[in-house]
Order: sequence, then structure tokens, then C-alpha cells
Amino acid sequence: MEISISIEQGKEPIAVMKLKGGIDAMNFMEIVDKAQEIYKNPARDLIIDLSEVPSISSTGQVGIHKIALIYSGIPHKVEADENPDFTHSGNARKHVRLLNPQPAVDEALAKAGLKLFFKVFHDLESAVHSF
Repeated sequence: MEISISIEQGKEPIAVMKLKGGIDAMNFMEIVDKAQEIYKNPARDLIIDLSEVPSISSTGQVGIHKIALIYSGIPHKVEADENPDFTHSGNARKHVRLLNPQPAVDEALAKAGLKLFFKVFHDLESAVHSF
């Protein structure tokens, strides 16, 4: 998995996290940890560029959900006894956009219902202006 970060200027700085390679159980936490790092500095909005991601496992989809929770301000690690339910929070997906998912990834996201919660764009400019 290769991860590169760039910053686009919208109303506020927007991080673009470009991923290269499949997202699965072996690397999804690397992506989540990188998103956590970016959230701390410099950008509170994130575009995940999936244009070079040929596949995403269910664990990879959990990773994208975790990133949305981070960008909504929900702690990265929630204690087991707290048991909050953020799954249906519209706020949890307000600050994350998906860019250019490949057909197999797009289909996996649709089957999992994640496309109902994330705005998906096919060009960077539209994604940046959506915040």
C-alpha cells in the first residue's frame, strides 16, 4: 500500500489521501492511522482518492468508516464499556469524500451500503468544492 498526501485549498485546507494498492486486513490500519495524523494537522476535511485501488475487502470498508468517524471528531479508540452507536450519524460522514473508485471498489462500496453515506466524485475539483 502506498499513501501520498497533498493539500488542496478550499474554504479551509482539504487533505487528499491518494491510495495505491488493495485495501484489506493487512493494511487498513495504516490508512486509518495516516488519516488520524492528517486530522491532527493540517486538515479537518479529507478526500480519499481511490483511483488506484483495485480492490477493497470488508475490513478495508471498516477502515473507511473509521476514518469518517475520526473526521467527525469521534475519538479514534472508544472504550469497550462506552459502546456508542455512531453508525447512523450524518456527522460521521460530513468531512470525508471519496474520489474515483474503480469499478470493483465502487461495487463493493455499493453492496456494503457505504455509497449511501459518502459523497462520491469523479473529479478532484468537484470534490474540493463540495466542502
